[in-house]
Amino acid sequence: MSKRFNNKRLLYILSGLVIILLLTFVIKVPKEKATLKGKILEFDTTEVSKIILYPRTGTGDAIEFSKNRGKWIVQQGTIISATQQGVVQEIFSEITTMKPQRLAATNKSKWKEFELTDSLATRIKFIDKKGKALADLMIGKFSYKQVNNPYGGNGRQNIQGTSFVRLSKEKEIYAVEGFLAFSFNRKFDEWRDKSFLQSNKNDITKISFTYPADSSYTLIKKDSLWITGSKMADSLNIAQFLTTLSRLNGEIFKDNYKPFSSPSHQLLIEGNNLLNISVKCYKGDSDDEFILNSSMNPDVYFASNKDGIYSQLLKGESYFLKKGKK
Repeated sequence: MSKRFNNKRLLYILSGLVIILLLTFVIKVPKEKATLKGKILEFDTTEVSKIILYPRTGTGDAIEFSKNRGKWIVQQGTIISATQQGVVQEIFSEITTMKPQRLAATNKSKWKEFELTDSLATRIKFIDKKGKALADLMIGKFSYKQVNNPYGGNGRQNIQGTSFVRLSKEKEIYAVEGFLAFSFNRKFDEWRDKSFLQSNKNDITKISFTYPADSSYTLIKKDSLWITGSKMADSLNIAQFLTTLSRLNGEIFKDNYKPFSSPSHQLLIEGNNLLNISVKCYKGDSDDEFILNSSMNPDVYFASNKDGIYSQLLKGESYFLKKGKK
């Protein structure tokens, strides 16, 4: 009798434990899963008219992106510039596809550890036409680890990054994939359009170089050949130079520069189906500094040393002379 009673008692205890376990899965587990968002942020990017980026303390003033006649511009202080092509779309893509890997912390005491306080974090806000904040994200520290790349061969490893973020009005900290601090904590000039020249090299038929003294000359395309004066130009050097003219970016922005003299060197590019493109070069503050300006981006001036875009564009006639000919 005692044995049957003990078995019955054990059965009740076991049944109770099973019920507790089931309740844990039914109630607690879904509740924990619910705290992990499917996405950190969800908003309509077409409603965004302004993006304000606050870099980490000590890396400069706020950077503001806004639409001007349907195009994005970027501003810091009094400097306003066109943005790099596609850079705003990249911001939207990185933010809206960001998914949490895990919940890293749930209370404010961990903000400093994850560099998510106001003074340590990088902050980005998305604002609509009415001035309402559609999203406000804090980006903190990141960590990384090396992982094996099964497609790399020879045991090659890749670096996998994890960033930590939180919404500005929430306490929870989420771990997400990637190096967001690198993506958003950039200097102002890295967001700006550095385009200097852009053309179809096959359309170019004439290039005029205006230099001091009597060193000016002109390259002309006749049929498929290029000549300078009565001399044949070297085809390889011409091909390389035309490739440079087809796409060239500036180097260092020379903001607020105003020419105080005539240009020392000039370049004029002409051709078929092509508006004339002019390049002007001015002497800088030192013997090794030159300030260049292109008619394709007329409001922007770039500084260059002798080995920069100055030397890429302003070639002497001897550079183009066919080898073995004078």
